[in-house]
Amino acid sequence: MFEQSRGAPPTPLANATDDAPGEGAEAVDPREYRPWILQRGRSRPAMMLELRRYEPRSGLWQGWIMSYPSLHAVEYMGDRMLSLDFGARQFIVEGRGLAELIPHLQQGSAVAIHEYSSAVWPEPTGPVIMSIRKPGTGAQT
Repeated sequence: MFEQSRGAPPTPLANATDDAPGEGAEAVDPREYRPWILQRGRSRPAMMLELRRYEPRSGLWQGWIMSYPSLHAVEYMGDRMLSLDFGARQFIVEGRGLAELIPHLQQGSAVAIHEYSSAVWPEPTGPVIMSIRKPGTGAQT
């Protein structure tokens, strides 16, 4: 009854494109620094926001993947500092040109935020994330 006839092409799912992963969310391009990656081609906002930084000593990427629904508040101080409040976890993002990131956080279209590292990218010319840290720990995270 529910089986398709043999030789017939499979029927596509109605919302198959909505469940596709965000464009470029996994890949980090070493040729060009992008302080944040935006999702493309989806009708729904992203459910997760990834905060990434490169650890030069280990040569590994470190970070957190936080749920957008648990993002309680975004506070900003001018164009150079954002505070992301995820309830039990808060992060401070420092850099320049961060006012461009705020509307993307409001819309849930930013899928990743990358801290700049001179070990990975050449000197950026536009917006840049200089540090991602957790308040109270004193250390960059």
